[in-house]
Amino acid sequence: MKNNKLKSPTIYIQAIIALLLIQLIHKIVREIPGAIKMGGPGAIAVPIFAGLLFISIILLILRNKWGLILGMIDGIFMLFQPVLVHIILAKPDQNGIWWYPIFPWIQAILILYFSYLVFRKNTPHG
Repeated sequence: MKNNKLKSPTIYIQAIIALLLIQLIHKIVREIPGAIKMGGPGAIAVPIFAGLLFISIILLILRNKWGLILGMIDGIFMLFQPVLVHIILAKPDQNGIWWYPIFPWIQAILILYFSYLVFRKNTPHG
């Protein structure tokens, strides 16, 4: 259990928690209702990823490395979700705004960037 503890500076972990919290609220307010309205596998996948976000936030508050890993998984999913939904499945955005995916992509890139910083600081050669 001891080698699952994050030793990185608190500010990096706080940045990841803040970004994950913003994404969790976004999923609750916009993506879950939209996924349920669209139906299909997204109505199940989006709430599952929201749950992963919640668990990730709790684990990061406890400075557990698994929170970082779950956050990175969700960040990667956030990069591919708009491509999957809007391009591959050809579902239009709820508001009809073509550039909307830029926001989750920026959040995902920031989550992955800060996660990389924390991950690098917690490896023996980092």
